[in-house]
Amino acid sequence: MNSTLIHTLLLLVCFTMAATAQPKHVSQYPNQLTRDGHVIVLPDRGAVYIVSDLHAHWNDFNQWLQQTQLIERIKAGDDVYGIMLGDSIDYKPDEEPKPPYGDVQIVNRVIEIQRQLGDKGKRLIYIRGNHELAAANTYAMMKSHGMTNQNRPVFIRKLYNGINGSYYKQFNFIERMTDEHFEFLINLPTVVIGKNGFVAIHAGPARSIISLEDLIDPGPKTLDELLWDRPDTVLGGGYTFKHTEKFLKALSANFLIVGHTPIGYFPPKYIKDGVARLDGKQLIFSTGYGGLRGGQTYIEIDLAKTYTSVEELKSGVNIHPLYPK
Repeated sequence: MNSTLIHTLLLLVCFTMAATAQPKHVSQYPNQLTRDGHVIVLPDRGAVYIVSDLHAHWNDFNQWLQQTQLIERIKAGDDVYGIMLGDSIDYKPDEEPKPPYGDVQIVNRVIEIQRQLGDKGKRLIYIRGNHELAAANTYAMMKSHGMTNQNRPVFIRKLYNGINGSYYKQFNFIERMTDEHFEFLINLPTVVIGKNGFVAIHAGPARSIISLEDLIDPGPKTLDELLWDRPDTVLGGGYTFKHTEKFLKALSANFLIVGHTPIGYFPPKYIKDGVARLDGKQLIFSTGYGGLRGGQTYIEIDLAKTYTSVEELKSGVNIHPLYPK
């Protein structure tokens, strides 16, 4: 058999295998915490506690840890996980940054906890939000143009006074970010999927994904939708129920949990127990900035239970006030 024929047969075999290969499915992963690119898969056992949009609220972060006793329970070997749904950094415009800076404390504490707990530290999961993505990208851009610790104030001043200054001021963690923080932020996962059918991301469903592979290695458009999008209920042209339904179907999942959109943006009919629910398939909440006044929440999910709708998530069982009355 000559080399040309062998080469042709090898190409044919490779083409056939690619054509018949089945897309990845969550059920194919081992029944343990597993990371694959931007995706973390959780097993069908244990409990998970979720916070979102802390935005430098150091006290809210610590209140969550105290309420759940999360770190103590992880140390003790309990089958529990914590998820931070992004936007833990950056002060909002109406909250003036001042030392000790809450976002620095939060990121430093997460890094410290993960190191101290060793392999168990993976159970404290911090996923990226639009602020983590934008702040890290901006920091990298300034470093590439010669920013150092010494000239950083000059770079920041020029950036804020430029034509896009109001945009960059949103990502004020760049004023305080270290190289260690940068490395931490650029390596964050983006999506958490439970084998019981829940999906947790920062903002909204990616509209154009076909399968899980599109989230493992997402392109810019997919990342943009996952981290920045808002529902059409509050923003014209935003994602619709059909987009959410299509997204969940592509992942063989049942419901979606996100933060990003302040609860006060929603019409009252969508709000109950301090969270917003959309069409039975999506829950939106906030533990820090963007929660209802006096009504910040965190979410608890039983990974051994299969929920078919967010309407099954109940106050006091799954939806907890951050500051109980």
